[in-house]
Amino acid sequence: MIEVEGLSKRFGEVLAVDDVSFSVAEGEVLALVGTSGSGKSTTLRLVNRLIEPTSGVVRLRGAETREMPPEKLRREMGYVIQSVGLFPHWTVAENIAVLPRLLGWEKTRIAGRVDELLRLLALDPAEFGGKYPRQLSGGQQQRVGVARALAGEPSVLLMDEPFGALDPVTRARLQDEFAAIQRERGITAIVVTHDLDEAFKLGHRVALMDRGRLLQIGTPESLIRSPSEWMVRQFVGPEERALRILSLHRVADHLAPAEPGRWRMDGRHAFDAVADKPIGRVEHRDTLREALSAMVWNGTDLLPVVRDGEVIGQISAAAIQAVGRRG
Repeated sequence: MIEVEGLSKRFGEVLAVDDVSFSVAEGEVLALVGTSGSGKSTTLRLVNRLIEPTSGVVRLRGAETREMPPEKLRREMGYVIQSVGLFPHWTVAENIAVLPRLLGWEKTRIAGRVDELLRLLALDPAEFGGKYPRQLSGGQQQRVGVARALAGEPSVLLMDEPFGALDPVTRARLQDEFAAIQRERGITAIVVTHDLDEAFKLGHRVALMDRGRLLQIGTPESLIRSPSEWMVRQFVGPEERALRILSLHRVADHLAPAEPGRWRMDGRHAFDAVADKPIGRVEHRDTLREALSAMVWNGTDLLPVVRDGEVIGQISAAAIQAVGRRG
């Protein structure tokens, strides 16, 4: 889908991006992560030619982007930035409809697309379509920014610190929503972030940058288990390595069958029928890190796993520890 080969950008004496190469497959999310000044945002702008490279090539489906008319390239690549950049005197619906209008879509098609995207991003069209950006919270504005980027049905979504300015709770919620939408729609995306946990949460693969160079690229777990050099090891955090690995695995993939008669549910509360006492529980979609925290909190090494209010299995501390230390 996207190929970046030998990409470099020099601003005067400063080499901001230094011979960077990577590829992004269709339906894949690549997270570019690094500290401030590492070159990750500049790399993203080079991909869609917001700035021109000093050297190197970017290809989209095999075609060199420098040979494509800029307006066609921008239609192919939706762009989301931290500051959102909504037009303040236009309604939410008008902001989302900008590109479809420029593309000459019929009004009924535009209206349907706006409604579809608002619902997709958990915004009721009847409630939010007619509002202005100043009437929205930061999280709602960011949702509208994502909807606007998706409105023209781009083949690629580029996101530059898309959730960086939000509070932790809103940020986590939007990360979850984006991950769910990406899985459902098979969106191809490059996400720039300085937050390694966000990169691991959103990216199928993660590319770690420093001083304009690409240090290592791979799956989140491969970066944690096999960092290629000192800088990668420091960024990943050796003291937190096991916990980071546990954050990459879902309980649903490691549960065991429930012991017959061991657990029962009473509404939203779980009980250990053998000990005849209430007990904590974990959801099937929780991470192993969250499950381990629940075990520590409840003083147990075994908890029921619940989905839609029903016990579907159990997870043990031993199973979690095996994932954290293997390999």
